[in-house]
Amino acid sequence: MSRAETESAGDTSPKSERESYTGQSVKRVEDYDILTGRAEYIHDITPPDCLHMALVRSVHPHARIEEVDVSRALDHPDCELVITGEDVKRDYNPMPAGLEGFEEWSLPTDKVRYAGEPVAAVVASDRYAAEDIADRVVIDYEKLDAVADAMDARRDENVIHEDIGTNVPDAERFEFGSPAQAFEEADHVVEGEYSWGRISGVPLETAGVVAEYDPEKDAFDIDCNIQLHTLVDDTVYDTLGYPPEKVRLNVPADVGGSYGTKIAIHRYCCLAAMASQYLDGKPIKFVEDRVENLQGGDMHSSERDYRVKLAVDDDGTIRGLDVWFIDDFGAYPRYPVNQVLKPLAALTNAYHIEDVAYEYELALTNKTCQTAYRGFGVPSHLYALEMLVDEAARELGMDPVEFKRQNLIGPEEMPYVLPSKNIYDSGDFPAAFDRIVDIVDEEERVEGGLLDPEVVNERREEGYIRAVSPSIHVEPGVSGSDWTDRQRTDRSTLDDRDRDDVAELPEHLRGRVSDDGSVEAFIATDSQGQGHRTLVAQLLADALELTPDDVEVSYLDSVEAPTEYGTAASRMAVMLSGASEGLGELLKTNLRELGAREFDCAVEDVVYRDGAVEHVETRERLDLADLVARDSEREYTAVAYDYQHPASVREEFDEALTGKLPVYPTAAFAANAPVIEVDTRTGQVEILKFYTLRDCGTRLNPMIVDGQAMGGLAQGIGAALYEEFGYADDGQPQAITLFDYLLPSVKNMPDLELYHQETPSPYTATGAKGTGEGGMIDGPAAIASSLNAALAEFDIVVDQIPATGHRVRRWLREAGVESGVSR
Repeated sequence: MSRAETESAGDTSPKSERESYTGQSVKRVEDYDILTGRAEYIHDITPPDCLHMALVRSVHPHARIEEVDVSRALDHPDCELVITGEDVKRDYNPMPAGLEGFEEWSLPTDKVRYAGEPVAAVVASDRYAAEDIADRVVIDYEKLDAVADAMDARRDENVIHEDIGTNVPDAERFEFGSPAQAFEEADHVVEGEYSWGRISGVPLETAGVVAEYDPEKDAFDIDCNIQLHTLVDDTVYDTLGYPPEKVRLNVPADVGGSYGTKIAIHRYCCLAAMASQYLDGKPIKFVEDRVENLQGGDMHSSERDYRVKLAVDDDGTIRGLDVWFIDDFGAYPRYPVNQVLKPLAALTNAYHIEDVAYEYELALTNKTCQTAYRGFGVPSHLYALEMLVDEAARELGMDPVEFKRQNLIGPEEMPYVLPSKNIYDSGDFPAAFDRIVDIVDEEERVEGGLLDPEVVNERREEGYIRAVSPSIHVEPGVSGSDWTDRQRTDRSTLDDRDRDDVAELPEHLRGRVSDDGSVEAFIATDSQGQGHRTLVAQLLADALELTPDDVEVSYLDSVEAPTEYGTAASRMAVMLSGASEGLGELLKTNLRELGAREFDCAVEDVVYRDGAVEHVETRERLDLADLVARDSEREYTAVAYDYQHPASVREEFDEALTGKLPVYPTAAFAANAPVIEVDTRTGQVEILKFYTLRDCGTRLNPMIVDGQAMGGLAQGIGAALYEEFGYADDGQPQAITLFDYLLPSVKNMPDLELYHQETPSPYTATGAKGTGEGGMIDGPAAIASSLNAALAEFDIVVDQIPATGHRVRRWLREAGVESGVSR
């Protein structure tokens, strides 16, 4: 359920009397093809004479490769090719790594470092035969002891990369303000230890590629569903040893989800391309199956252990924060960037804390590698911080609601500069927090409500505890790009950087008028279902005074498109809307100039109105079809526009930019109140209703915003209560099917009550803020906080998520609750 309540906290009025499509729930142009089965995914692409690839994967988490015997595989009548690590090492390059000094090959030659790591690639006439042939590849291993725990790994007793010499290849401590003094002077120091389980995106469409080598052009055409295909295309062309103009990555308009995980599927692209080259240009197809996706698809997200301290005074004032955590990286540091730094962009969440220490260690283990995932490291940070805030309130004997409210950043402090130098652009956190508290009081703490005291007592007698704990969380949006190579930069040089050294990436958009007077636009990034085409059509329709049906939007491949950041970090609504507005204005300027030429008058005598140019005195008009017919050289009717990253044009961000600190110039936020019920006999947690008040600035398309919120919250619920890639002590993965990895379904989704308010960003062209990671960022911490409220009487704090039924029941048992709620 979604309740459409919107409150404006700024000027969002239309810019003209003409109806605006921006801000309306225009139906997504993408959905017709998706819902009618006409959408074309990678799995639907099979060129004539296409061959199929299967991978031989390691069954051991850690083992030395003694021999790879492919003779029986080659004897199979359907076998076309077998590629080993020796072939790859002889003919190609290693894949780019996420940290300096590491070398990872598409297939290894020395040893395997996680169960599921590909060791050989097999090509046959179909996937069935390829999998049969893969079973005939014989690999002799020398098994090695595995390291499956990050805290064990940091002792370096069993080093996974001998040439690196340590399992902790990177660490850094940041100190902002005077955290030591804050902790020394505070009345209380509250400490907590919290663990965030290994989760990841599990997209409906798994990773896939169809690669074809052209021997005549000595170039590659690769259809794939990789994310950020113009930013990370170097992972493919560098590995193949070709210049970028020789390796064309084309991502279909329809991709069945990614959530960051498909940034790291370049291994598949490279191996398929290599196979095609070995076979003189025959097309090669590979589509990851579900077991591969869950086990060895290089697609797990972070797994963290936190040690956190909070300095607080008797009156409830938070004086300082000290965060230490270790991030389980898996076997290799993946390119292009890891997730430990982004939390600096929301370091203190919505709380006013000036003195902060933040320290991380990256640990290598014998597990699937880590890649990006929705929220990019912020959800676990907010979870740990929120658990500590709840503990601090308990120690002070304060109501957690009052404790949180007392420390919120006020609207008068906006724009608010975080200790880590990122800036929250706008927002009224206390008002949003109070509003969600009031909503719960008005809707549920009344007779017949979920929190009606009488109902709560009745359920308690039956063994169920109901509770809610409102909370508020910030979603940093619209990532800059310059900071993302901080860990591959000599940090001693950062102090000498100035603004001219900062390199940011704009958003590129092209457009042209078609012969029939419609408009074509070309997006330079890829999409995983977010609705980019709809958004651009809406905004260009408004800019050019057309209808969205008059605007056709498609995508550029990696060779045609310039390098840009692309779809990640809640960037696209902001960046694409800015690019659309800029492109529309540029095109209108050009058309007025063309009209002036045709009317033989000054440009000032020509106006653009309702899809045409008009002479202000004679009222002579030329519509778009007329204009393009008069522009045979496309001098006026084809344009490109680059929308600059908002932080790159504002002095306020100079300190963060020059210091390579994470820069996210928008601060969407959500105030949440999940009403939960705990079955104290089984430990099962049910979310009875999820109230959420969300502010992402100007809502360009409310229906898409609601979809993002609902999908994000579904992932947040999964992270909080169900999902986890567990590993045995010997490094064997324990969740390789969807029977083991528990995704939330419709059955697990609560009744969602969505509210909105709009505080336009002063930093972006349209006032929009990033909102693509909301729900996943704020959902887990919000649910865990409500669970804390339910279990407060037993002095239980959620120190590990997912808070699965068996964990909750264990906590209750350890607290002396053996049956029901009686102690």
